[in-house]
Amino acid sequence: MMLDKLLDSASYYLNPYSFPMFITALLIMMLGVYVFIEDKNLVSKSFLIMTLSGSIWQAGIGMMYLMRDAILILSFYKVFVFFGIAMIAPGMYFFTTASLGLLEEKKKYVLANYVIALAFYITSLMTDWLVIGVNEYFWGRYVLYGPLSIPFLVFFFALIIRSLLLYHDSIRKMEPGFKRDQIKLFTISLAIAIMGSVDFLSCFPPLEVYPFGYLPVFVFVSLQTYAILQYKKASLNEIFGAMEDGIIVIDRNGRITEVNHSMEKIIGLSRQDFLGKDILDILFSIADKIENPEKVAALLKEIITKPGKISDEDITLLEPALHISTRSSPLTDRFGTKSGSVIVFRDITERKRLEEELRKYKEELEELVKVRTEELAASEKKYRALVNHAQVGIGIHQGGKTVFANRQLISMLGFTEEEFIGLPISRLIHPAEVKEVMSRARDRYDGKEVIDTYELRLIRKDGSVLPAITSNVVIEYEGNKATLITIVDITESKLRKELEQANQELEMFAYSISHDLRAPLRSIDGFSQALLEDYEEQLDHEGQDYLRRIRAASQRMASMIDAILQLSRIGRYEMRREQVNLSTLAQDITEDLKMADPDRQVEFVIAEGVTVSGDPTLIRVALENLIGNAWKFTRKNENARIELGMMTQGKKHVYYVRDNGAGFDMKYADKLFAPFQRLHSATARPTPVPV
Repeated sequence: MMLDKLLDSASYYLNPYSFPMFITALLIMMLGVYVFIEDKNLVSKSFLIMTLSGSIWQAGIGMMYLMRDAILILSFYKVFVFFGIAMIAPGMYFFTTASLGLLEEKKKYVLANYVIALAFYITSLMTDWLVIGVNEYFWGRYVLYGPLSIPFLVFFFALIIRSLLLYHDSIRKMEPGFKRDQIKLFTISLAIAIMGSVDFLSCFPPLEVYPFGYLPVFVFVSLQTYAILQYKKASLNEIFGAMEDGIIVIDRNGRITEVNHSMEKIIGLSRQDFLGKDILDILFSIADKIENPEKVAALLKEIITKPGKISDEDITLLEPALHISTRSSPLTDRFGTKSGSVIVFRDITERKRLEEELRKYKEELEELVKVRTEELAASEKKYRALVNHAQVGIGIHQGGKTVFANRQLISMLGFTEEEFIGLPISRLIHPAEVKEVMSRARDRYDGKEVIDTYELRLIRKDGSVLPAITSNVVIEYEGNKATLITIVDITESKLRKELEQANQELEMFAYSISHDLRAPLRSIDGFSQALLEDYEEQLDHEGQDYLRRIRAASQRMASMIDAILQLSRIGRYEMRREQVNLSTLAQDITEDLKMADPDRQVEFVIAEGVTVSGDPTLIRVALENLIGNAWKFTRKNENARIELGMMTQGKKHVYYVRDNGAGFDMKYADKLFAPFQRLHSATARPTPVPV
């Protein structure tokens, strides 16, 4: 129904008061679109939304002035005109927060304002609380407001006042400058916009004021547009002038239209010397200050003739001595047409100096690296030689497999190098210890505290067990974590321990013999002697012989025990090597023998000055046994002779004790120094312990 009337020409009549409204609506809409096209940022978007609301308001009032039917005016006002009016105040607040950079902070208030405005709009559509009638004035028909208009106008003016307060607070906090001037202009324009509220007065009879609000609205939008564009231009000029790089702007004919202060300093000309001049003429005027001006002229000609091409070249100034990097970019107008070029001149003197220093440093570094590489190669060769000739096994395992091994480790385990490299490390460890050793290796990789040096059993290629001590340390090998191991063969140490244990057991046995057997032997010998002395007359010759035999056997047994104890002590004796005079030692021993049996006649021939390096105590024991044996086994020889001397066999000295007593069959010579072996009868040699 309303649409039919809107499209019916009979519903309208010519009213000149509507023209200012339409013109204002068109102009503010054009200003909003223009600002948006110039710079599509948040401020321009909010400005476009605000001007769109104002255009709807002004155009709607103009249409209303042309209408004849009061019912059509009421319906049109509710649907179209009031929508623009309801949205303009939230639009002003939206623009205020955007222009002050407060939108993120005030976003929820902006949304709430639009929701409230929309609620007023919907309420006006569904009820007659806002618009209650139409009144006739000299400028045309105008709507009358009802009770809902009071809260709406409070909301409307509250938003405008809040916007003014935000601007006022910002001005107080800002330093003087372009931005502060812009905010001042926004504040003044908003204050003028309040005058547009005069349009609401005639909505409340009997007030009758011509609604000239389109004028302050237009002034408001115009000032806002000027403030936005002027600030943008001022900001660009400020940035342009503050840039350290020199900038020249030329048109499509090569004439300079703008130049910044940095460019004046680089070339040494004032801004007036540049503006309006052909850039090639400027070049020719300073050609003596440029190295290779022909190259620079060719570059500039290319920029002029091909404005769409981006150029990037380096040039050198002789006076002042500067290296300059030039870069040109095409300049386009708002219609996308190439209108000229922007040439940027950047001082790269310091960069060039650093590049030259870096080049020299690189050359020096390459030379050092070359020398160091050669040293490292030589060092690595020495290191490998040391590792390969080390007396301990050295290897590296990574990822559970062997990746390196020296010769000693490979030999120790009986592999070839080809067989060993790549072998799983678990294959080399005794099965009973694999789990514990591999767990330690994993914990060591993870940085946990684990024992690094410990005993373990390794398995040779032939399956035999190698007792060893290993030491482990985590290293980096070819960019990844690995474990360096050293292996020491402790087979001999194990045998030494076993021998020490056997010696201890022998010592215990010897002392047991000494303690447990000596007492019974002394009893046997003592009681046998007592029988012979006290009951000799009661015993016949055969009984006395038996007792003498018992005594002789017990004495031989005691002598054997003494010999065994002496042998065990010698086996545990720690040698102390020094120069020993055998001649003097032999003289002492023979004197003792003569004193023990002065009735014997033995010729002793002892060479003078016979010395030897050895332990004096052990050598005395050996000589006592050798000379003692010679003394014993020459007992039946009336012309006994015992000699001590030295002879040379090749490069060796041979020391001997020689006698003319009972000899022995040479086929038993290997038994001479074995314990419990006898080469003569028991009467000749009672002690079965060797020399």
